[in-house]
Amino acid sequence: ITNDNDGDNSTDSPVWRVKFSPCRSSSSPQSSSLRLLAAGASNTIKCYSLSDRSEKDVNSNDVLDASAMNVICVESLISRDDHELNNSGATNNTAVLGYAALDVVRNYCGVDDTAGNEVVMASKLGGHVCVWVRLDPVLKEKGVVVAEDIGRESSSTIEQCRKPYAEFKVPAATGTTLAIRPPLLGNYYSKKETDILVALGCANGSVIICKSGILASRPGDNGITRSASSSGGGGGAVVGDSGGDDTVVMNFTSFHNTEDGNSVPPGEIIATVGGGHACVMSLAWHPTIPNTFVVGRKDGIVDIYSAHTTSDDYYYGYEGLNFRRVHRLVHSSFPIRALSYSMPEGELLFAGDDDGKLYSYDTSMALSETSESFKVASPVKLVACALAAHKGWIMNLCAFPDGNRVATCGSDKSVRVWDCGMGLASGT
Repeated sequence: ITNDNDGDNSTDSPVWRVKFSPCRSSSSPQSSSLRLLAAGASNTIKCYSLSDRSEKDVNSNDVLDASAMNVICVESLISRDDHELNNSGATNNTAVLGYAALDVVRNYCGVDDTAGNEVVMASKLGGHVCVWVRLDPVLKEKGVVVAEDIGRESSSTIEQCRKPYAEFKVPAATGTTLAIRPPLLGNYYSKKETDILVALGCANGSVIICKSGILASRPGDNGITRSASSSGGGGGAVVGDSGGDDTVVMNFTSFHNTEDGNSVPPGEIIATVGGGHACVMSLAWHPTIPNTFVVGRKDGIVDIYSAHTTSDDYYYGYEGLNFRRVHRLVHSSFPIRALSYSMPEGELLFAGDDDGKLYSYDTSMALSETSESFKVASPVKLVACALAAHKGWIMNLCAFPDGNRVATCGSDKSVRVWDCGMGLASGT
């Protein structure tokens, strides 16, 4: 897997971020495959389909045989400016650093853990953020289409370029850290429509939280659409506005229309949190507590923030979304580039620094019984530390869905898997 448009391995560009999509790639479970997104030092984000030639279920817990896998680049995500540049045939001679940060979420609040549209956000240096949406394959079978996809050639063998549905710039953001608030958390208590929120790190130590311009799904939604009439005439919809008959057309403007008919542009800043500290190096939202996130800083400090505004106050519009720092962890003096909560409840917090150390914190005591906020008085304890997890920087880490393991990758070109229940014993 490379990040370049051609097959010349001598010009392969670095890959900064990779993410597996939480969304299904096919409406048929028998033909489902894994979907991998890779962002690097190019102007495109490559989307790959991974399947096993032995017909093994890719969603099973069994280890897939890498030598028996089919890897196909199915599409590229590209900004509007780069798309126009490619169509014009012009050559871009400027240095390209590509997308430094990448995140992907599933926009659905129902009981089906595979349904929902795929929302992808990526940022370039300088805070230029692009937002893409891929429809749930089941919706396509129901006749749902995307306005910007109309006229595109349909071929499984030709790589397609998909333009973003929203673009905005946050000048204060570095563009190297980005995290999408899980839509489910933002709307579990919601009384009205709200945007999917994204957090961006800044060099002055603050975190900017802004709207993406895409409405988040709510409990009770059918996951397909809300008609314009049911949205107070504003045309707001999870997927889009009705285009007649059984076809639903999703266009750019349908994302920002709220229930009161007002149009909210993407990129609107709703909160700026934690300024005046060291540069933000990493971000992660808590998987179960709404509006709670952790920040890793350049000086090794880890800060946990949580909103003290009640959900009713925020969603009814009585007051804005206000955050406060609830915990500060000071066990490292090196930059924290990697952060992740354990899945699925977030009872553990993992942090990796530039000295190759991997830290594990117990956050279970801080979980509120109402899951509405973080308990300020409850301690967050360091339970384990791998002093030599890597011979160099820990670049990234990811908790396994089973909650028992965490994987790390370092500048020493190694990937290691750790057992969370064994004091971070390295299993691989």
